[in-house]
Amino acid sequence: MGRLQELIRDLKEIAVISKACLSTFWFWLPPLFAAYFFIQLWLIFFVHPLTILILPVVLSLYSLLIEDRRIRARYGLGEIKEKKALDPLGSSPKKLTGYKWELEKAVEAYEKLLSKKEKSQD
Repeated sequence: MGRLQELIRDLKEIAVISKACLSTFWFWLPPLFAAYFFIQLWLIFFVHPLTILILPVVLSLYSLLIEDRRIRARYGLGEIKEKKALDPLGSSPKKLTGYKWELEKAVEAYEKLLSKKEKSQD
């Protein structure tokens, strides 16, 4: 019985010491530095330098594209809207594309506006 209790006590001490070692920053610093060092060596010898430069550019462009899609979906900017600004100075005027004049609707809207004004004046 005494040997079994000593074995259990020794196993508990080993568990406590290993937990204390594995949970400290100073235990993990050398292995993490070694891993970082070997990854750097691998990058130097086996990865082309242009890959290191191109990958962040590709990721940046992709993130801009996704952000643009998200903003367009959120604010409903997908539909084509007519031009509301003046043409730049010195350029010829351009026709609006996708714009169709609907005369009957415009006349009806004008008549409704006139009737509202007459009612408000009375």
